[in-house]
Amino acid sequence: MISAMSETKSTLKVPPHSKESEMMVLGCMLTSVNSLNVAADMLSGADFYFTEHKTVFDILKEAYKKDRPVDVHLVCEELKRQEKLKEIGGAAFVTSLAQYAGTSAYIEEYCQVVRDKAVLRSMIQVAQNVERKALTEPDNVLDALDEAQKLFFQITQSAQSEIGVLLKEILSGVKSDSQQPYLKELQEKQERFQELGPQELGISGIPTHFTDLDKMVSGFHNSNLMILAGRPAMGKTALALNITENICFKNNIPVGVFSLEMSAEQLVHRMICSQAEVESDKIRTGSLNGMEFQRIVATVGQLENHTLIIDDQPGLKITDLRARARRMKESFNIGFLVIDYLQLISGSGSNRSGESRQVEISEISRMLKNLARELDIPILCLSQLSRRVEERAGHRPMMSDLRESGSIEQDSDLIFFLLRREYYDPNDKPGMAELIVAKNRHGAIGNVNMTYRKEIAQFANYSRLSPQEAVQIDQETEAAFSEFSP
Repeated sequence: MISAMSETKSTLKVPPHSKESEMMVLGCMLTSVNSLNVAADMLSGADFYFTEHKTVFDILKEAYKKDRPVDVHLVCEELKRQEKLKEIGGAAFVTSLAQYAGTSAYIEEYCQVVRDKAVLRSMIQVAQNVERKALTEPDNVLDALDEAQKLFFQITQSAQSEIGVLLKEILSGVKSDSQQPYLKELQEKQERFQELGPQELGISGIPTHFTDLDKMVSGFHNSNLMILAGRPAMGKTALALNITENICFKNNIPVGVFSLEMSAEQLVHRMICSQAEVESDKIRTGSLNGMEFQRIVATVGQLENHTLIIDDQPGLKITDLRARARRMKESFNIGFLVIDYLQLISGSGSNRSGESRQVEISEISRMLKNLARELDIPILCLSQLSRRVEERAGHRPMMSDLRESGSIEQDSDLIFFLLRREYYDPNDKPGMAELIVAKNRHGAIGNVNMTYRKEIAQFANYSRLSPQEAVQIDQETEAAFSEFSP
């Protein structure tokens, strides 16, 4: 009799779960901001098997949504406020979770284990429902079969992303980005062109307000990874900030900036110099006249009305950067992201020490491209060029000059090179800059001329004179010099 009972107990089936993985996830979330972002994005409370784990996770995810910090004390206080602290085992239980934290670099693997167990439990639950339905011998067997297929399909939909999109779904607007039929969208574009004229032709993305650049690349488009490369002191950061200012302040689009080289205050100083058109040294020393001070006051007032998030944490890993970017999207709905710069980002840490930096850069560029598609925003990433540019006659950059990996060339949608000839020869086109569009996966390549004011770190549109204006200037110059003729 006793043996029969023990045999019955041993055959009892427990739903699939992993208590250790659930505790690992919660422990990492309590001790690492990156883990909090990743787990909150990948999991829901329903994925946890144990009620106390679900309760703690729900509080952590709510803190993530509201962009609040978390630790053991703050979670315990929130549990106490909700009168749930005793239910889960008190502060000692939350403390034990923090001590159970594993390596945050593997947080995605921990989350995947928890997610897989949840899917298996859903399958068992659906199978049991189907079994009970079948045992009742329903009148319409085909309806019962259809209901069973529907239940399993719902699990599939939640467990994995869509396998693809039908062409007709895009053309009809059901699965298109604009949610409009293709022909209707085309008709609206045609009407808009007729209304605004040829000056707006081709600018279908986010305008940078650099006229020649917008015409060539038709603005910055969502899901694109763009590389802006150049030698040190060429002005990459200044140009990236000018583009950021135009997109954020003129288009009123929230923008995120990862500055791994300069502090947030240094970037703000540069933006104020550019927007107020006041020299950097004057702001640093305070040697301002009344007009310059008023321009700065007006600029600061304007900047405060826009959303620009600067993350100046140095030495970020690509996994940390990706998690922080997701958080920016979740909290501020950013529409454009700038990263300064690629070579200062570390890999995920999963590579072996024997592997080269080229492999690490390949991983970083691939993850940045995936991030652009995941967030559905354009990403502009700055990059250094190798010293071969200095040795080449004319110093004109090539795509093979991108440092440390050819995968940057492969993963990016657009590649820009910045060249200021006066850097090498002060008499060679002073005040001029050339932006070379070396790769454009969706359009033309070529060169864009710009002007550069070094004292305020500002790039601007290059203004071409009409023939009449050129003749007028020549006549005025000739008249001025004629006064000094013998």
